Amino acid sequence: MVNDFLKAYKEFWIKATDFKGFTSRSDWWLVQLANLIISFLTIPIFLKTFGFNAYGIVCIMPQIAIDIRRIKDFGKDWKWIFINLIPIFGWILWFIWLGFGKTGNGKNKLI
Repeated sequence: MVNDFLKAYKEFWIKATDFKGFTSRSDWWLVQLANLIISFLTIPIFLKTFGFNAYGIVCIMPQIAIDIRRIKDFGKDWKWIFINLIPIFGWILWFIWLGFGKTGNGKNKLI
């Protein structure tokens, strides 16, 4: 389990600009967990030092990339990422699609 966790987090950074690849549902969950843990540990430090969450800013591009890969795996077009702009409803729908949606059956389906 720890190896899967570290592998998923390492791939998160390696594929930071890969918008066409594949990300499994479990890898997406492991990365979200890693980012949550790191954020809880670093936010107090960064807020005192910089006044903002520097880790969150650094993670923006890799997070968008992993989300676009997952949404394509779910079967939706990348443009659905903008559903996050709808408060509450959009966030819940996004979380359900990426966290509980099918894996590998969408637009990234291997032939």
